[in-house]
Amino acid sequence: MVTLYKGNFIDTPTSDKFRVRENGVAIVEDGKFLSLETKVPARFSSLPVKDLGGAMVIPSFIDLHVHAPQYLQMGAGLDLGLLDWLAHHTFPGESRFADEDYARKIYPLFAAELLRQGSLRSVVYGTVHLASTLILAQALEKAGLFAFVGKVNMDRNAPDDLKETTKDSFKGSDVFCRRLAGLDRVRPIVTPRFAPSCSQKLMEDLGVLSKRLNLPVQSHLSETLSEAQWVAELFPKSRSYTHFYNDCGLLGPDSLMAHAIYLSDEEIGLIVEREATLVHCPSANVNLSSGIMPLGRYLDRGVKLGLGSDVGAGHTLAMYRAVVQTVQVSKLLRILQPQENHRAVSLSEAFYLATMGNGSFFTRQGWGACGAFEPGMSFDALYIDMGLPEAAEISALTQLERFLYAGDDRHIKARILAGREL
Repeated sequence: MVTLYKGNFIDTPTSDKFRVRENGVAIVEDGKFLSLETKVPARFSSLPVKDLGGAMVIPSFIDLHVHAPQYLQMGAGLDLGLLDWLAHHTFPGESRFADEDYARKIYPLFAAELLRQGSLRSVVYGTVHLASTLILAQALEKAGLFAFVGKVNMDRNAPDDLKETTKDSFKGSDVFCRRLAGLDRVRPIVTPRFAPSCSQKLMEDLGVLSKRLNLPVQSHLSETLSEAQWVAELFPKSRSYTHFYNDCGLLGPDSLMAHAIYLSDEEIGLIVEREATLVHCPSANVNLSSGIMPLGRYLDRGVKLGLGSDVGAGHTLAMYRAVVQTVQVSKLLRILQPQENHRAVSLSEAFYLATMGNGSFFTRQGWGACGAFEPGMSFDALYIDMGLPEAAEISALTQLERFLYAGDDRHIKARILAGREL
């Protein structure tokens, strides 16, 4: 099936600049972008054209790090630091998902909000509860979204009602990963919450599970200095926090490590060597006073990077907000530490991370290329209309900048995933 779309197409196939193609006609066949033409090709002249007028068409957003059970927690307790916030807000909230009826009420709201904000692909944390995390996967599938979902693992340093035995935690993840085989759009991801909440035995077993089932991994890394020191005390035989994940077989090309603010040069080198992806979560890091990832430095070192909302430490699921926050915190870091020669990240670099960069993770997992309007890529798109009069004479790129900084979900008029309008 071929569909034609006419509009102003903006994307970032490379991070150095926005590519703007105005008044283009996109040829989409069986959910894939074929080409962008200046006019309707003769062979398609009999087909209707969906004319989007002077509005913008951009790749849909991808969220590479988000906690579904914390959806109702957005904004709560953000005067606290990470560990206190977990103890007083996050863990009590996650405990409620032992109730499957509660999960059935909350998770469809989370999926609907992802859709509303234009995040049509995501990598999602559930809780330790097998049944409720399966309900989460089903809610995302029903919403028509693409996602990786992980059942969280914790066998120590957690509240009693969330702490599993090592055997049960591993078995639950094994069962969860196999149960998701029947879904079309949602796949499993191995999910140790973070090193302090897992024994070395559990971490090593999860590393084996990831390799045996050929599954990706997600976790947290060096979000705060106190957390990194705690890991050093818990696992003194490993050379660093990053080395501990590597020692357990959990660090590689299919690994997503969120935050990663406090890494030594040796750890950065190991990340590059293992081709793991670090996921920047600017909103969460500022809200919990964790710090600021030296994103520009990592980019210049050749680290693979992604971007996440990290709801609920992040206070919004809108990835266009994360794009702007990425630019803003990089400027703050340059101001606050001028002696370190940090560089500010450009808007195009941040937008690239939220689309093409994050999309590369899905591409590596065999879901086809996505994240830009390139031949053969999945046609994942948002139709953005800022409602400005023609007399304003504002360029398409300036309108996009305005949307990223001052727009909201009301300006997203259509959401298209793999050629299908949701």
